Amino acid sequence: MKSRVYKPHPALQDFVNCYNIYGVDFSESGLTNQYRFVPAYQRYIIFYLEDPIKVFKKENDGFIIKPTCVTIGPQEQAVTLDMGKKHLALCIAFQPSGLHRLLKVPMSELYEQDFDTRLLLGNEIDEITERLKGADDWDHMINIVEFYLLKRISALKPLLPVDKAMAELVRSQGRVSMEELASLACLSLRQFERKCNERLGMSPKQYATLIRFCKAYQMKELFPQKTWTEIAYHSGYYDQMHFIKDFKKFAGITPSFIQEEELKATIRLHKYME
Repeated sequence: MKSRVYKPHPALQDFVNCYNIYGVDFSESGLTNQYRFVPAYQRYIIFYLEDPIKVFKKENDGFIIKPTCVTIGPQEQAVTLDMGKKHLALCIAFQPSGLHRLLKVPMSELYEQDFDTRLLLGNEIDEITERLKGADDWDHMINIVEFYLLKRISALKPLLPVDKAMAELVRSQGRVSMEELASLACLSLRQFERKCNERLGMSPKQYATLIRFCKAYQMKELFPQKTWTEIAYHSGYYDQMHFIKDFKKFAGITPSFIQEEELKATIRLHKYME
C-alpha cells in the first residue's frame, strides 16, 4: 500500500486540515479488501478513483455501492468497507467546522449519513473527478483539488472564535473542559453547545469523547503490539470500563475482538489520519 499526507495551502489551513491519498492493489498486497472503519472525528469529502467502494451498515441488508465522490457527515457508528480489487482514494479532511463552512448547512442534517457530493456542490464535481483520474501524479491531483477549494474561499461561512475553540479541542485530544472552550469561543456554555451542534453535528462533549476514542484506535493501528490497557492509559482513560464502553459505542464491538494479527492484515486507514 502507498499513502501520502499533504498539508493544505496556507490560505486553506483554517478550513482544511490535510489531504490524504492512498492506493492499494489487493490482488497483489496480501491484505484483505474489507475493513471495519470506526467513526472518525474529522469530516471528509472523498474521491474514489479506481474500483467503486461498497459500504455495509448494520441497518442495511448488504453492501451498498457508493458514488465516486462522497461527502461524509458526522458518524458515531462503525461501518464495513469493501474496497474492490484496486483502490485509490483522495480524502479532503476538514477542520472541525470546515465542512459546515463549505456547505452552509447544519451538520446535524448530515448525521450518520453520506451523500453524493454532486448533490451538495453541483456538477463541477464530475469535472474534478475526471481531471483527477487523468492526473499525471499525486501532486497534480492535489493541485486540482486545491485550485477548486481556493476558488471557494470567498464564499465560505466566516471563521468564528467557536471554530478556533473546536480546533483546540482536537489539538488537546479532547482533554479541555467545556467551560474553558466556551470561554475561548467568547460564548456562554449553552451558546457554545448550540453552535457546536450546528457546526459539528454533535455536542462538544460527544465530540471530545469521539476524539479520545479515535486517538486510541489510531494508536492501536500504528502500534498493533501495544495492549489495549496501555492504549487506554495513554489516551487519557482513567478506568478500563470507561474505555470499553466508548469502544463498544463507536466500534460496535469490544476491544478483545480486534487482535494484532487481524490488524496487520488490513490497510489500517486510521493510522494515516492527522
